[in-house]
Amino acid sequence: MFDVLIESNRRGRRDVKGTIMGMFSSTVIQTAVIVAAVFATMGVAEEVTSVSIDTIMLTLDEPEPEDEPEEEEPAPVITSLNPPPKGFQVLTAPVDIPTEIPPINLAERFDPRDYTGVGVEGGVFSGVEGGTGPVDLTQVFEQAVVDEVPERISCPVPEYPRMMQQANIEGQVLLQFVVETDGHVQDATIEPLASSHRAFERPAREMIIKCLFRPGRVRAAPVRVLVQMPIVFSLAGRR
Repeated sequence: MFDVLIESNRRGRRDVKGTIMGMFSSTVIQTAVIVAAVFATMGVAEEVTSVSIDTIMLTLDEPEPEDEPEEEEPAPVITSLNPPPKGFQVLTAPVDIPTEIPPINLAERFDPRDYTGVGVEGGVFSGVEGGTGPVDLTQVFEQAVVDEVPERISCPVPEYPRMMQQANIEGQVLLQFVVETDGHVQDATIEPLASSHRAFERPAREMIIKCLFRPGRVRAAPVRVLVQMPIVFSLAGRR
């Protein structure tokens, strides 16, 4: 029985030793695996940091500056002539006799007929019954109310649109514009009221800008007048 117990103790010691060796081997293996994993991770990080990054620069086109809206000239004020009343001016004698020669305005117009006749006191010979005058000569007058309407002195021949000429198409454009006191046409006031074809409007406008008129007049003074004039495009003499 002693031998059996001794044999039993030997086997127990062998199992403890084997267990210790197994644990040591397992620890060594696990440590090696961990160390290998750490080194592997450090290598990946180095590879990631060593990757070169290509930088692409994109240039954005600068937005084109918007065209500033052109300042439109104010439309001319069209006024109907409100003539002065028909009547006479009162000539009053001076109370104090002047001792010096009064200034003389050579540009002042004197009409002796304004100091005679019948009608409303304060009116003029060329006035009309029911008029309330006076007239502001700086305004734009309608053609029907001025004493003298503008008359065309010179105008170039309008350029015939090539496509319309090749198609043997004639036309007409009715333009409205203001004739200034110097006889020239105010560009900003040119407006086509009617046209047989839009292709005729541009050459009609270009022609009227180059025209020269005798200005309209009210009581012999040149005034701005609103005029309507048709521009005819004819193929006669162009073929």
